[in-house]
Amino acid sequence: MIKFFRRIRQQLLTENKFSKYLIYAIGEIILVVIGILIALQINNTNETKKARVVEINYLENLKADLLLETKNIETFSKYHFEKAQSCTHLLNTTIPKTIEDVVNYTGQYENVFGWKDFVPNNNTFKELLSSGNLSLIKNDNIKNAMLEIDNFYATVSGHEYHMRREFEKFLYDRSVENTESLVFFDKSEPQYGAPKRISFEDIPQSQHQKMIADAQWLYNDQTFNNGLRLAMMNNGGLAGIHKGMIANIDGLIQLINEEIKK
Repeated sequence: MIKFFRRIRQQLLTENKFSKYLIYAIGEIILVVIGILIALQINNTNETKKARVVEINYLENLKADLLLETKNIETFSKYHFEKAQSCTHLLNTTIPKTIEDVVNYTGQYENVFGWKDFVPNNNTFKELLSSGNLSLIKNDNIKNAMLEIDNFYATVSGHEYHMRREFEKFLYDRSVENTESLVFFDKSEPQYGAPKRISFEDIPQSQHQKMIADAQWLYNDQTFNNGLRLAMMNNGGLAGIHKGMIANIDGLIQLINEEIKK
């Protein structure tokens, strides 16, 4: 093709048809420019398609994470609400007077004492941020919703940090310093995982009065009960924060579904 155009130029110059040569040369330049523009457009289209494939892959991974996160958040909402219920029970029950009362009282405060940190299921979002690929997500509503969920994680982390300090000062320390802790766990040998729980029938009757006295001490201790009140409020608050976030995640999943279908 290049030889063909060169032959035409040479023929026009040989025949002294300079004006026609000039027109032809300009036309050839225009054709070259058009060809370059078409090539650029094709290249841009191909790059856009490649970027869209990557974007869809990220969106599908985000959706998979969010579906798991919904279950994760529902679990933690229930977990914290049950702890708040145990606090309410301890604050409203009667003073333990029998070993059976101690079993019930101890079981409730051990439920309060349990601690699990919330671990977000947001691997894809973290990858988008760390790799600088968040810009590949073109839908601003999706990006804003993801950032809102990230704010939710920060809020939960702050609540947990605050609550942990109160647990240690008002619940853990008071119990460990003044009573025998974990009385219904087998201390005879170590276990892989949590120690084996034992029934009060397995505890010698000679220890029953000490256990009742310990439970009564906690029942009457103002600091311990203030710790329970704080734990009730904090756990109830976290349960509400988790529960409220589920609707936001459901909305984000819907946005992602609509974007993938485009």
